[in-house]
Amino acid sequence: MSATNYKSHSDPELISMCLKGDALAWETLILRYRRLIYSVPVRFAFEEADAADVFQAVCLKLLEHLHEVKDERKISGWLATTTTRQCLHMKSLKHRETGSDDNKLEEAPDPSLNLEEFRIVIEQQQAVREAVEELTGRCRTLIEMLYFDSRSPSYDQVGADIGIPVASIGPTRARCLEKLRTILRRRGVR
Repeated sequence: MSATNYKSHSDPELISMCLKGDALAWETLILRYRRLIYSVPVRFAFEEADAADVFQAVCLKLLEHLHEVKDERKISGWLATTTTRQCLHMKSLKHRETGSDDNKLEEAPDPSLNLEEFRIVIEQQQAVREAVEELTGRCRTLIEMLYFDSRSPSYDQVGADIGIPVASIGPTRARCLEKLRTILRRRGVR
């Protein structure tokens, strides 16, 4: 059995299974939230290695504190807060190591200036990612390629991969985005 068979389980179900030692439930939980966790260090403009360190630290904290998560239905908020704190901690350590303010002009804006607003944005992004996972077939593939693929494929590449004419991508995208809006409205995301 693979983690993909666990995708239909809710967060509370997965957490309960994790607490009983189910490794595939843990893998599913991490796969479900990996983009959320990685999105925070990206906003802090961390290098890839530092983002990976943050990811690993947050996963470890989740494993250590999974039994303490008060509301399993709000794990994304817990992860966003924990990841933000880990980023701030790492940023502080890096600042102490270098001891200089020379790079201040080149740094990305510090998201710690308004952590609550930052947490809300991160949670909304996670809600969109989860809604995209509810899309089926061609719509899901199209939305993922157009909006989440780091390669930024051209319409020619998208059309070839999905098997539709380039001229059909725009209208298909519009229909898929409407389906996504419907899912988001149903979930209470505006």
